[in-house]
Amino acid sequence: MPDKATNDGPLPGGDQGRTAGMPLGARRLVLIGGLCIPVGLVAGPYLFGIQLIAVAGVVAISVALSYGIGRAWFTRWPRLTAAAGGAWMAATIGYWLTIMAAADASAPVPEVSSVLFSTGVAAVIMMAAAVLAGTIARFRSRRLPAGAAA
Repeated sequence: MPDKATNDGPLPGGDQGRTAGMPLGARRLVLIGGLCIPVGLVAGPYLFGIQLIAVAGVVAISVALSYGIGRAWFTRWPRLTAAAGGAWMAATIGYWLTIMAAADASAPVPEVSSVLFSTGVAAVIMMAAAVLAGTIARFRSRRLPAGAAA
């Protein structure tokens, strides 16, 4: 019986080998994120709100790259990555809204915008740390035990 967590055994298309093991959901997130990043970067200089599509692409790829092997792929590291990415997007939207409101009113930028900017930076750092920790955990779980023979 094939192991569904690692995709061992015969595959529906006739391929008898072993695949990379990335679940379909994670592969789809990489594809979607890979498409969102260039769209956001190309259209971003014209509409700042469109840059959030690039941010969402980075979040999607980060979540996908921190999946776990041998269990449900949406484990604690991807959840932390997604939460930090959501905080990053919320802080970016809030920061953008405060700056646009200040520009429309010809007023100085409110103090909350610096707090939102710092929150966004902290969320990006947390997201990067979660991706790194999830990737390390994934690679460590793939290693054979020290006494096991091939």
